[in-house]
Amino acid sequence: MAVTGASERSAGERGLLTAGELAVTRQLLIHGPATRGDLGDRLNLSYASMSRLARALIGGGIATEDPESVAAIGRPRHVLTAVPSARHVVGVKLTGDTAYGVVCDLFGEVKATTRAALPRREGDGVVPVAATVKLIAQLVNRLAPKVPSVDGVGVSVGGVIAGRSVVREGTFLGWSEVDLGGPLQDRTGLPIIVTNDVTALAREQLWFGAGRTHSTFGIITVGAGLGVGVVREGIAVEELIDNGHLLAHAPVDSSGPSCGLGHRGCVAAYLNREDLERNASAGAKHPVTLTDLVRARSGGDALAARRLDDAARALGHVVASFAGALQTTCIVLAGEDIAAFTDSPALQEVIDDRLRPGPLETQRCTLELLATPLTFSDWARGAAVAGIQHVLGA
Repeated sequence: MAVTGASERSAGERGLLTAGELAVTRQLLIHGPATRGDLGDRLNLSYASMSRLARALIGGGIATEDPESVAAIGRPRHVLTAVPSARHVVGVKLTGDTAYGVVCDLFGEVKATTRAALPRREGDGVVPVAATVKLIAQLVNRLAPKVPSVDGVGVSVGGVIAGRSVVREGTFLGWSEVDLGGPLQDRTGLPIIVTNDVTALAREQLWFGAGRTHSTFGIITVGAGLGVGVVREGIAVEELIDNGHLLAHAPVDSSGPSCGLGHRGCVAAYLNREDLERNASAGAKHPVTLTDLVRARSGGDALAARRLDDAARALGHVVASFAGALQTTCIVLAGEDIAAFTDSPALQEVIDDRLRPGPLETQRCTLELLATPLTFSDWARGAAVAGIQHVLGA
């Protein structure tokens, strides 16, 4: 292997950070440069403790410190800034047929990308695990020369993940109870985290997106399937009890179309791409894709607009229910298909109606929607950010 591993040593030796070092680093990454005094106030640390942590991070190359541009009265004030090149992590997103790879710095900035087709499926429809491990290692080696060093690998998969390593259920790959992290760590010698793909996005948003202004928020992704992610009080929930199944199959209209499981008028029937396209194609002369519907709506087709408006209403209902259950004022909408539904005014109309107060009530909150259309490289970036957090000790 061309890459070098990281060990559980001090910050200066590219290993895991202590709890205090991690807390300061996280503040710098989420909120930007700050003085020792400001950081100490935010984290409830004494001046002596903050000075010790600052020295450790500076000595380890995680942060730099420079005097403020404007002189202050009294004790000199110095500003700590995180160093982007302090860590580099490869992120890999696995779909049903392709591995998408990126390598990112400490700030999650993508430095290089790559991709490769997954190995041919075996007779039982399962993507071979050993060959996939080998392929991911090859992607790491391909990306390694683009950065000074690689300190870890994050892999995201659609499905249920346990212990940051085992794919308990990976439907798109045909996997069940597959340990992906262990063999990959053996092959690369690097710290590995395997995570659900939406959970990886939640981790990315926690540090570099919605988490900058919200400690609790939800993520809903719309694409080949529906997914949800949860950040609660500054912590990304890594293992959801149902992987979003309950929300995806919540009823919307008992007279609506059916999903692949036979539920009539559930959220998935309107938004899951396979179900949406199957229902739109029923009775048509040719198969109808989501792209076809969006194009037809732009051309003034009333039926296409109605189908997409119905899907947007379903999304509005699940957004409102999710926000109410989490008690958050922020929901992130993401995925490769999300723009098709956020472009419909029906989405906001449903949310406004759900927020409308009763005759003796006042409206107590507003709901912020952050829409983030994603490419597969963006999904891989989420895996890389999860890897960054993992190698730092989060």
